[in-house]
Amino acid sequence: WLASELMDHDWSLKHIHRLILNSDAWRQSNRPNEDAIRVDATSRLLWRFPPRRLEAEAIRDSILAVTDALDLEAAGGPGFSPFEVELENVRHYHAKQTFGPADWRRMIYMTKVRQEREQVFGAFDCPDASMVVAKRSRSTTPLQALNLLNSRFVMQQADLFAKRLENESDTLSQQITRAWRLCFQRKPTDEELADSVSFIEQEGIQQFTRAMLNANEFVFIP
Repeated sequence: WLASELMDHDWSLKHIHRLILNSDAWRQSNRPNEDAIRVDATSRLLWRFPPRRLEAEAIRDSILAVTDALDLEAAGGPGFSPFEVELENVRHYHAKQTFGPADWRRMIYMTKVRQEREQVFGAFDCPDASMVVAKRSRSTTPLQALNLLNSRFVMQQADLFAKRLENESDTLSQQITRAWRLCFQRKPTDEELADSVSFIEQEGIQQFTRAMLNANEFVFIP
């Protein structure tokens, strides 16, 4: 039906996108409903939006976009490597420990190495480059949370995020509101604002930005 609709409207993808985004199925809330759960717990009939985690590339690119480090000018050309290469009889690949602007491109430009997985985002079900994968799996594991919380890359980006907030907003309340808008596309509630202020006063704004980049609302589409 969608294919016929596309042809009937002069192959306009914009028409198809508008049709999908305005449909009842697309705009379903993710709020559970006891009656619907009893009938269709897996939401096969699309009565609610099933929460799902973003892909590795989307998580990494979103982090860079929020911290204002994402380089959108460097499109195409040679990729960047997530590894330091040690040349011996064979190449040895070691995960990078430091990152700079050359690494802050979209993840689509990251060089893939067969049988080597990117240290942080490789845990988010990136297919092994040595295998053909028809469909990417989507898992939720403790290693993903630990990688995202403790990696040098994310901690560096949290520092950049904190500097962005301090440069773009004058008061602590404004910085928090700006952070929520950038990460979650919404304003914090009064309770969330108060909790954020309390957290920053105890732990500092860098730990606050680090927590924001690790929040479920940032990593998952609710």
